[in-house]
Amino acid sequence: MDESFIYERLKALSGGLERAEYRDISKAFAEVIRYNQKALEELEERLRRELRDVSERFYLYGAVAPAGDASMINDFLFPMDEGREEGSIATVFCQCSPDRMKALFTGSHRIEAETEEGSHEITVRLRPCRRYKKKIEELQNLYYDNGVYWRTPYLPYVDRFADVYCEAFQPDFEIQGIRFMDVDMPVRTDLIPLWNVEPIHLKCTVFPIPAIDERNYQHTIRLPFWQDGYLVRMEKAVKHVYMSTDGLEIVSDEKVQKEFELYRIAVRRNINIPHFPLTTNYRQMRHIDRQADNAAFRIRTKAEIGRIITGYEAAEGLELLGIEEGGRGQIGQRGNAYRYIPEGRESLLLRFRGKKESFLSEDQVLFLVEEVQSYYPQFLVTGELSF
Repeated sequence: MDESFIYERLKALSGGLERAEYRDISKAFAEVIRYNQKALEELEERLRRELRDVSERFYLYGAVAPAGDASMINDFLFPMDEGREEGSIATVFCQCSPDRMKALFTGSHRIEAETEEGSHEITVRLRPCRRYKKKIEELQNLYYDNGVYWRTPYLPYVDRFADVYCEAFQPDFEIQGIRFMDVDMPVRTDLIPLWNVEPIHLKCTVFPIPAIDERNYQHTIRLPFWQDGYLVRMEKAVKHVYMSTDGLEIVSDEKVQKEFELYRIAVRRNINIPHFPLTTNYRQMRHIDRQADNAAFRIRTKAEIGRIITGYEAAEGLELLGIEEGGRGQIGQRGNAYRYIPEGRESLLLRFRGKKESFLSEDQVLFLVEEVQSYYPQFLVTGELSF
């Protein structure tokens, strides 16, 4: 219904009313319609925000990019850590499978290092980049402290970075490139890992008010992007945190305005990631997924397992061939650093086929195996991959 419709109906039903009279009546009805339309739009927006799955704000995304390109996409992805371990002469990114990556950490390797001074043939040892794993562990603790559900992260690029050590070689200039002389493997020194986590500092812009317990004070933080997720570093003064229509509410024993350390978990933006695909533990929340999550008991059927797998964006490029009870595969057998896998349970084997071979294919299967494991802890879930 619009203004012209009301005008025409009043004109037909006027019954002798003057033109000016039914024009005034139509204007009154038009104002009512505009008011109702605006109220309906506001109600739809409120429902959209309230019905939105809160976990959508806390999915993790990962990528790699040259250090100089990281600032071009800093509204969504940010450097995980641009530093270097003490004693390391370089940090390298190896484009290989998990098994080949683990083999690099055993023994020493002969490499050719390129610097501004020229090429140098040296013997080095490689070690995993612990600082990246430490960042993920710190974030996991922040999720727990803020009462946010922690999902298994899918950040496989982190496992492809290694620190290079050589006590006999300490170059005066930065190493610009590395080539393995005993291993045929692409390796780069200009890449850094990115993720959608940004440390920020925000100050309470309004005067703190007494909290409901009449002992602490409530600090209201205005958020720059309401659609993103926010975690607060839980200092000793911070008691608890919750969201409100005004922003992020921090209850603390601090009486005065202060600056708080937060971490912004940016939701996905429509940007193009060059060279390597974007990885994420994002799970599509369909109506059937919400119903299954709210159910008291989870159905133990092959169709249910297939539904769980297809709900993850990480399943793209993989086809679930079958599910075998009592079988065991190589992927997931050793467990995962972020998920406990019980021993001595009935086994469940997930057979996958990859549509296109990639150095991340095994990581995709491992992530999906870990997620099925979390839904069915009564089984020891493993996977196999073929092409």
